Amino acid sequence: MKAAGVMHVVGTALGMGLGMGLVGGAMALTVAVGPVQADPGHGNTGTRTHDRKAHDSAARPAKPHRHDRAVKSSPQVAPDSSPKTEPAAKPDKAVTRRDRMHVIPTAAAQTDPSSHVDRKAERKAERSSTGAPVSVAPAVTQTATSTTSLRAASAQVETAATAVGAGSAATVTTASTATAHAPTLLNVVGTLLFNALGAVMQWFAGKPVLPKGSTVTVKVTSMTMPDTGQKVNTDWYFPENANESTRLIYFQHGFMAVNSMYSYTLAALAERTNSIIVAPTLSSNAFDVKAQWLGGSADQQAVADLFVGDRAALTASAHAAGFEGTLPTSFVLMGHSLGGALVTSAAGYLVDNGAVADLKGVVLLDSVDLNNVVPTALAKLTGVNYRPVYDISSEPYVWNIDGLVGQELEAARPGQFNGVMLQGGRHIDGLQGANPLLQGAEYLIAGASWARNVAAEKDLAAGWINDMFAGTHDGIYGSPHQTIEIPTSAGDATAVAFPFSSTTPIRATPWDGIAKVILDTVLQFAVYEPLAGAGAATQVTTSV
Repeated sequence: MKAAGVMHVVGTALGMGLGMGLVGGAMALTVAVGPVQADPGHGNTGTRTHDRKAHDSAARPAKPHRHDRAVKSSPQVAPDSSPKTEPAAKPDKAVTRRDRMHVIPTAAAQTDPSSHVDRKAERKAERSSTGAPVSVAPAVTQTATSTTSLRAASAQVETAATAVGAGSAATVTTASTATAHAPTLLNVVGTLLFNALGAVMQWFAGKPVLPKGSTVTVKVTSMTMPDTGQKVNTDWYFPENANESTRLIYFQHGFMAVNSMYSYTLAALAERTNSIIVAPTLSSNAFDVKAQWLGGSADQQAVADLFVGDRAALTASAHAAGFEGTLPTSFVLMGHSLGGALVTSAAGYLVDNGAVADLKGVVLLDSVDLNNVVPTALAKLTGVNYRPVYDISSEPYVWNIDGLVGQELEAARPGQFNGVMLQGGRHIDGLQGANPLLQGAEYLIAGASWARNVAAEKDLAAGWINDMFAGTHDGIYGSPHQTIEIPTSAGDATAVAFPFSSTTPIRATPWDGIAKVILDTVLQFAVYEPLAGAGAATQVTTSV
């Protein structure tokens, strides 16, 4: 026991050291390169392309302060006092990820088909034959670096890319779409750092391990993503005696996580919903010039395109994992943290590519949204394309961007059931696997989970997934603000149906403030759309 405790501490320190070292290097690099200076009227250089997602039904209203963005509801119920909940942290005056986003569109704007601009057509319209953006309706405000800075950055990235290509095995693909600016040295070095850490995480997490007594079979193989051509590590979970009644779930992990870290959660859901679950590891490289990462449009589109036509990529991967039958037609999308934003965005792209007919719903585990993709997707999932989207949220705090996705769901679908908040819930409740070192590091960084909430998360998700497939309503639901007691083997958990009774963020750990600063610093340089010249830059990809 003492040896295990020592290993736990050492592993936790190692995990935190790797993470902090990476982020520290990225922060130092951003200071060295300097923040991007922008001039209105041109393309941006890696900051969020939020204006691209504006609706054309009306001019955008002025942005309110971030603490005025809570969803209004009536009546308001005072937040339940939980023994674990700590006093709310004082508002941070620094600009945050949420301050740089759109005001959440109203339900009327989202449900009006005329107010939605087709994203594919818009991206095509944004590029002329010379690579310069052209005006589309609605008018979109854009930013760009100065010509001098752009040329200097292009020279730097060309030199760095050549050096990278000479010293490592590289995969070069051509970006299908691009914004009107070039990669910078930050993209090259950031890519090297994030890809290296991603490979280390996949190695350290190891292969997926099933919980004791599980009847599920798990296999590890690879899958070649459509559109991008990325070959990614993929876990497949097969329930016992799979037959024609078996379902299909696509699961996406969160930022800086990998697929095998969720093995306990996914094994339980595969067994309780009689579902085949496919869980690939996608990149967390926020500096990727082709936007081929969890938060980038390229990977979000690629996931949607997995389900088009004969689903060749999915089928080939399943067969490589030993599955000899035909994959189920109907499917549910599921994701944790930033993986939740990815699958929600993919659901919107399914409307564009025509595969939405087979989608039964979307289940989110404490999802976040960095680039307004959730409201954009929800605007498409209306009318005949309506699909349930439910979120199991922790209490509002830094790791779920103060409950932003819960607020986005309520703004888009007021008066409906959109999910619940677990009292005392933490961001890691749905991230449960067999590696005790990683699990300990996750709890240390984002706050420890209560066993009853871990169990309740599985109960909620399994019930909703079964209902989505069967067209029933037997799971756990509630009316707005309703308190729901969920009995589990670890004790009774308490959930409160959206909307949040309070969006005042809690403080789960002493370093929540530090985490917020680090995330804001790194993610303000994230690439959400492919950059111009991305095809000439070298990207290192690793498949473990």
